[in-house]
Amino acid sequence: MDWQFLLFNPNGRIGQKDFWIGAAILLGGNILANILPILGGLLWLLLIWVGICVYGKRLHDIGQTALIHLIPWALNFLVFILAVMMVGGAIISAWMSGGDVGPGLILSAGGGLFSLMSLSVLIWAGYTIWLGLALGENGANQYGPKPAIEMKPAFGDGPKPQSRQANDDTGPGGSDISR
Repeated sequence: MDWQFLLFNPNGRIGQKDFWIGAAILLGGNILANILPILGGLLWLLLIWVGICVYGKRLHDIGQTALIHLIPWALNFLVFILAVMMVGGAIISAWMSGGDVGPGLILSAGGGLFSLMSLSVLIWAGYTIWLGLALGENGANQYGPKPAIEMKPAFGDGPKPQSRQANDDTGPGGSDISR
């Protein structure tokens, strides 16, 4: 597998298997980015590019433009705006009530934020599952040739090439001498 092509090149196409490998790397990278205090932000910026490359090439494989990848980003941006409005509303409500912040205010703002965060996760999960299960176009398309499928045997080492025996009645050129 060409890791540089999979993770850093936005051109071409990738099949389902390579997409799921790339998606797993993105998931692991995002978890790591949330754990690391300072380097996590830099890693997250790198993961944006990796996501564009992986998702874009998979979109190319199904015959779509990589610009479709902007749709989940835009939806999540709208979810973020709603979350900011909810928190801002809770802060304004607390301020207007004279600073009396009760548990009801905290629960209502927290529950709404949890719901919006869950919606964001569902958007990305649905998009990833759809793209991972979509069938690629047969043959070449405007984004390149069909991705090669690496087939490996399920059991054992697979078929072995048959070697010629010394007395197989073929001459040096592979033609049958007995004719």
